[in-house]
Amino acid sequence: MAVDIRDTFGAGLIGGMVAAILYGITTLQTYLYYVYYPRDTHGLKVLVASIWVIDTLHVSFMCHALYYYLVTNFGDPDNLGTGVWSLFTSLGLNLVMAVLVQTYFAFRIYHLTRSKIRWWLTSFLMLVVLAHFGKIPYTTRQSSSLIRDLAFGLETVIFMFIKKQFSALSEITLYAATPFAITAVLSDVFIAGSLCILLHGNRSPVVETNTLVNTLIVYAINRCLLTSVVAVAEVIAFAIIPGSLWFIAIDFVIGKLYANSLLASLNSRSALRGRNHTRDVLK
Repeated sequence: MAVDIRDTFGAGLIGGMVAAILYGITTLQTYLYYVYYPRDTHGLKVLVASIWVIDTLHVSFMCHALYYYLVTNFGDPDNLGTGVWSLFTSLGLNLVMAVLVQTYFAFRIYHLTRSKIRWWLTSFLMLVVLAHFGKIPYTTRQSSSLIRDLAFGLETVIFMFIKKQFSALSEITLYAATPFAITAVLSDVFIAGSLCILLHGNRSPVVETNTLVNTLIVYAINRCLLTSVVAVAEVIAFAIIPGSLWFIAIDFVIGKLYANSLLASLNSRSALRGRNHTRDVLK
């Protein structure tokens, strides 16, 4: 089959270059975290290390996939139309990274919430976060009814492992992609909204405290807005032009946005502590 190199591996190369830059930022932030916050709990240090390891594996698999298509199989149209294992594995790693970061923020909300509502609020947030792994209905162009269950997250990666051919991605329509965008955006919005409400409730007559609260609210909104916009863009690219790999180019980037949002929230404590004497230790 003929392959348009610009909209397939050209797109993947662009996404890979952006992802490599963001990986450098992830590595720098990870280093700064361990330098400036040695007193953090063991669990949090393990989480940061896990995020960096997953991100490193993602970059490794991404580079392997790009080398496979652009060097090893250069000029071989038969192999260019077939997905390689490292490409699909990288998509799964991004999904794991996003869920880990969202789970961390959900449990931060748990610790900030009053005991009367913390369980149901955290359970609701985790339900939305894990919807990436849940069952959602999808249709194919060969069927007009909801005849199967497929999660757009983990099970879509499995679907691509089985089908292998990029042309098979056209079987999933916009109606299948939309639930993924909804769950991805809702999880970010609900987490950011919960943080904003909890922080707003801690406002006080002290000007310095209110300034700190306002800064934290802006951080929460910006994190939510960035990842949500990119998640929606990925699904739109997947649904409108499934024959291209622009959605994979965007996916190369989105996991690193989640990783850096977590690390930025942890590393910003020094600056915030300078404003309002906040503690630098998280449980």
